[in-house]
Amino acid sequence: MSATPDYYKTLGVPRTATADEIKKAFRKLARTHHPDAGGDEAKFKEINEAYEVLSDDKKRKLYDQYGTANENQIPQGWGGGSVNVGDIFGGGAGGFGSWADILESIRRGEGAFGTEWDFGGSGFGGARQPRPRKGQDMNVTLNVTFDEAFKGAEKRVTVRVPGRGESETLTVKIPAGAVDGGRLRFKGKGGPGDNGGAAGDLLITTKVEEHPHYRRKGADVLMDVPVSVAEAALGASVVVPAPDGTKVRVKVPVGTQDGTVLTVRGKGAPKVKGEGSGDLRITVKVVVPKQMNDGQRKAMEDYLAATDENVRSWER
Repeated sequence: MSATPDYYKTLGVPRTATADEIKKAFRKLARTHHPDAGGDEAKFKEINEAYEVLSDDKKRKLYDQYGTANENQIPQGWGGGSVNVGDIFGGGAGGFGSWADILESIRRGEGAFGTEWDFGGSGFGGARQPRPRKGQDMNVTLNVTFDEAFKGAEKRVTVRVPGRGESETLTVKIPAGAVDGGRLRFKGKGGPGDNGGAAGDLLITTKVEEHPHYRRKGADVLMDVPVSVAEAALGASVVVPAPDGTKVRVKVPVGTQDGTVLTVRGKGAPKVKGEGSGDLRITVKVVVPKQMNDGQRKAMEDYLAATDENVRSWER
């Protein structure tokens, strides 16, 4: 039996590579070594063989465990009793191939027989020990108010992890400036591992409830501020409640148009990463009166009579 190539080395990826990383590595190498692009055909075949094994979950597991994806080459339990050393090392059916194969396995760090075996007991009668596997991660959504996300808070969360007998109550510290969809990780609080493997993690995703006045865009806080037609035309000074509980005075310039954005620096949410706070961004909403009293109507008529401005460009 010829030595199995190191498929991870062929593709230039670590043994912990994800499926996407393996695919990207294969595509990059395939473009370089494809015969149609002037590449070496033998090299391309090696790359393709490696990708066929590592992109298939079943084949990859066999390869990682036994050093080969060929089920016919996987060593079986040897049972008790006498052992023909020539069968083991001579490459016969059920054996481990040539000395070259054994040395190749040692080079790959897999042991002389390409995998781990328990040689306890009589002869070579032991069985391969199962590998430890990390437990599954668990995802939980935590609802928080706008103020809790803005200022930070502590919440108590009770979770019941599958595979564990009892529920567990955790204290979750919501950082000031937390955003909708932010994630907190509790290591080792997920599903239990198998065969002595580490437990998975508990991932808590924050869901920020809507606020009647404010919206978030990262650390910036957005809000709409209504102004009258007269305030927009003549200019005004408007007092606005900031999300931190203070009040700020905002100057509306003369001739402000509907949809104009005014910025108050540093009055947004605290930045979770980094220092300082975001900004309070105010969108001006010009409110046109739906009903007017006699005085308002007379004033508007006088304004219309006193101006020759045409706001419609196609009529100019």
